[in-house]
Amino acid sequence: MVNKVLFPGLVRPDEALRPIPDLALSWTTSDDGLRTTFKLRPGVTWHDGTPFTAADVKFTFDQILDLKSGSRLRSDFAAVDGVDVDDSLTVTFRLKAPFAPFLTLLGYNAGILPKHLLQGAPLADATDFNRKHPVGTGPFMVQDVSPGASITLVRNPRYYGTPPRLDRIVFKVVPDVNAQVAQLRAGELDLITIEPANLASVQGVPGVEVQQVPVVQHYYVGLNVARAHFRSPAVRRALAMAINREAIIKGVLRGYGDPAVGTIPVALRDFVADSLLPIPYNPDSALAMLAAAGWRRGADGVLRNAAGAPFRFELLLDKGNPTREQTALAIQQDLRKLGVDASLRTMEFAALVRDRILPGNFDAVLTWWTTPPDPDQYAFYHTGQDNNNVHWSNPVADSLLALGRATRDLPRRQAIYRAFQALELEDPPVIVLFFPREIQAVSSRLQGLPLLGIRDALRHSERFAMRAP
Repeated sequence: MVNKVLFPGLVRPDEALRPIPDLALSWTTSDDGLRTTFKLRPGVTWHDGTPFTAADVKFTFDQILDLKSGSRLRSDFAAVDGVDVDDSLTVTFRLKAPFAPFLTLLGYNAGILPKHLLQGAPLADATDFNRKHPVGTGPFMVQDVSPGASITLVRNPRYYGTPPRLDRIVFKVVPDVNAQVAQLRAGELDLITIEPANLASVQGVPGVEVQQVPVVQHYYVGLNVARAHFRSPAVRRALAMAINREAIIKGVLRGYGDPAVGTIPVALRDFVADSLLPIPYNPDSALAMLAAAGWRRGADGVLRNAAGAPFRFELLLDKGNPTREQTALAIQQDLRKLGVDASLRTMEFAALVRDRILPGNFDAVLTWWTTPPDPDQYAFYHTGQDNNNVHWSNPVADSLLALGRATRDLPRRQAIYRAFQALELEDPPVIVLFFPREIQAVSSRLQGLPLLGIRDALRHSERFAMRAP
């Protein structure tokens, strides 16, 4: 999150999550969608006073596209064929094919790096730059780094935009949420994000305000389609019908979430198929659909197939998050009513991802995706993509996802993603549980915080201010 403040991109998201100028003043795209030329903001300098130029933009994306750099952004910009410097303040991106999410991705994580400090050596070897002395062009710059404890940023007097209103921002590392709440209540922190289970500890506290913002996330149960139990779309739809997701939103989330039609979050309101109804909660219909798929409930209440094997699977989730743990328990209880035995197993998040999700070694997993503010979900649900951990494959969905990322016309794009969501109702790639709202507990002294998730709000940190006591 600190990088969001230190390293602006060419664009940044506005409060509707649409890209607006940042280091770029303007841009034009060729009629065939294969070239986008950016006019850069003049007079910008790095924190050390060196002028920012188009060469820095080219350097940054040359690193991203270089396989040897190991950049995690490489897949985001796989459509970029190359970057050309037209003059010191003009740069052109060449694309291999039209790519509609391009501008959005530029404002998501693609902060521009200083060529004069990083050229000539692998980025991974720039330890001093990465851990102690990062130099960006953002409204604040690093004053002090205390590893594992805090990072202190101070106002950048050379900032190109509206002068920052704060003198400094301190990011503190406080792993325990109860300690975060205690520090907020004591006035030692001004902004934290909390889980619904923590609401009672901040609601009604003098000097603390609670606000909620939609974020581009979907929480889901991923059913491994490579496993025979979950191969049938009818079985996946039936299991979705067996889970009372409205009750989870009301009970576990305390209402701080939205129901889902498909995998495109309500935060992307231009693309949500709001004319479609979510898969309903209907255990009776779920049972009938499972019977048609060969799973029948016996006198002992257990659902079995024709060979007598019980419908049993393991549901994995990460350890220590009360929202996900309570949600998993609710799912387990709902499925048990149907005769399905879902055993829960919690794991440390890193081990869960490394040992089970990435190798495909799981039956089902309760997890989430945080995606860029664009409806493009090609990387997550197109056949064979690295992030398609559930191994879902639907030829019509593949065509829609490929067409959606290549289509720049907004009405046509909206129609494509609405068709995709309609398809998801009949052949669910995952069981989307809800779209969470980020709950921010904020000191009433803090002003200027845009109504965005914290990661995007930090792109506007120059607007933050503290009200006088």
